[in-house]
Amino acid sequence: MFSKANKSVAAIAVAAGLVFSGVSTGFAADTATPEPTATTQAPAPAQKLTKEERTAMKAYRDAVASFKVANEKFKADKAAYEAAKTEFKAAMDAYQAAMKQWATANATQIAAIKAVRTAFNTAVATATATRKAAEAAATDAAGRQAARDAFNAAVAAAKSVRDANLAAIGPLPAQPVKPVVTKPVKPTTKPVKPVKPTVAPTPAP
Repeated sequence: MFSKANKSVAAIAVAAGLVFSGVSTGFAADTATPEPTATTQAPAPAQKLTKEERTAMKAYRDAVASFKVANEKFKADKAAYEAAKTEFKAAMDAYQAAMKQWATANATQIAAIKAVRTAFNTAVATATATRKAAEAAATDAAGRQAARDAFNAAVAAAKSVRDANLAAIGPLPAQPVKPVVTKPVKPTTKPVKPVKPTVAPTPAP
């Protein structure tokens, strides 16, 4: 009888232990471990510049502003130069091409004019020789006059041929006029960026 009672007491004790163990475990689970908090750093002490340093920084800021303006102008001037250079080159190329065409046409016409004049001179020389021969062979004044009349007619005919040929050739071509284009000047003075001054501020009291 006592043995049964002892067994019952032991069973109750074990059960109670399990119950209290579960409660303890649940309590431990519900209690969260606090996370570490970040360390807050104290703000850096205010820095104080001397009067000379403040003056130097202001001068630097003014210089930077002036540099930006000058740099923009430099870039604009460079772009204008490139455009002007392109325009100048195009004008000069066109002029040189026109000069080559003129030189060829002018030489051709001069050669044609020379040929016409040479032919006229030859015709006059032939007519002169014929006149002299006729005058030498003439036995009277009428024969000599006939020789002169034939000479004059031959020269007049040669002049007509010459004038007609020169008119067909036409006047010499006009020489191209060199364009009045000012050669652009490349901007060379590029603005220099100012150097920031080195200051050593002291902590404010």
